[in-house]
Amino acid sequence: MKRLWLVRLGRHGEQEAHALDKCELVLGFNVDDLGTAEDRDAVLRIVQKAFPDEKHKTQLNFAAQLNQFCNTIQKGDLVVVPLKTAAKIAIGEITGPYTPEADGHPMRPVHWLKSDIPRDVFRQDLLYSFGAFMTVCEISRNDALRRVEAILKTGRDPGYKSGVSVPSRTLALPEAPTAEEAEVDLDEIARDQIERRIASAFTGHDFTRLVAEILKVQGYIVNVSTPGPDQGIDIVAGRGGLGFESPRLVVQVKSGNIVADQPTLQALIGAVQDTQADQGLLVCWGGFKKPVEQRRNELFFRIRLWGRVEILDALFEVYDRLPEEFRAELPLQRTWMLVPDDKEASA
Repeated sequence: MKRLWLVRLGRHGEQEAHALDKCELVLGFNVDDLGTAEDRDAVLRIVQKAFPDEKHKTQLNFAAQLNQFCNTIQKGDLVVVPLKTAAKIAIGEITGPYTPEADGHPMRPVHWLKSDIPRDVFRQDLLYSFGAFMTVCEISRNDALRRVEAILKTGRDPGYKSGVSVPSRTLALPEAPTAEEAEVDLDEIARDQIERRIASAFTGHDFTRLVAEILKVQGYIVNVSTPGPDQGIDIVAGRGGLGFESPRLVVQVKSGNIVADQPTLQALIGAVQDTQADQGLLVCWGGFKKPVEQRRNELFFRIRLWGRVEILDALFEVYDRLPEEFRAELPLQRTWMLVPDDKEASA
């Protein structure tokens, strides 16, 4: 029976580029070959050898997750990977058994069905499950598998329908917690909620206004184009009393589900030259196509790219200094919370 799994590829997404490029899920655990470890107890003995100084509870946690990754997940199961580096979600199908990498890291081959799904496609209950502080765990609550399969087909989350019969499983022994039982990344959940508010309340020209307000607080004098065709220039901004001083920016803003492509980037580069600006800023809520992403470093001193991660980071940095009427449109509150021990959650 097909199952749905959550797999994280590094706390900061260290293994994501490899996974997407090579179609390999590689975990951060560095252990001996687990090929002969057919159950959790056998995996635990290898984990205890690899991590002798860890607490027993941590060793059990690692063993449970590794056992799921190597033995429980089956060919044909679906895997959800929340991408830290792109603020998107990738969904793949497991295509083969566990294989140890040369450096000792566990690997499973995967076929990517979708690798760039915006997080706001998923309803909040699924995003809550995706926020589990685990490297590997199952997602089963609220008919998650059926809904993920629907998203793959239609691009829409049909939501949970109470009364839908979901086949149950009986496990001989408890394994690692499911996503619903594990601690969740509250920061990630909060960002998801803020993203949804921005996506619904700031569309079209209002999204351009949001970017302009952020730039104003950062010390720029800005001029926003009127709604309608803008020839690739939504905002011009500069320093100094009149905005004549450097750095002088040309800003192109894309809201909604638009994904910025190479022609969009080239148009901005041309606008920077035509206006004799110093740099350009391409802001795109829907993200950037791969050829654009690949040019981040090449264009670092000429063009900056703001996707959802950069937009929210910039917003949080200046939020307390935004005009009161603007904060009323997007009411946020800073909250302090205890950060779980990394070793109890993932590797």
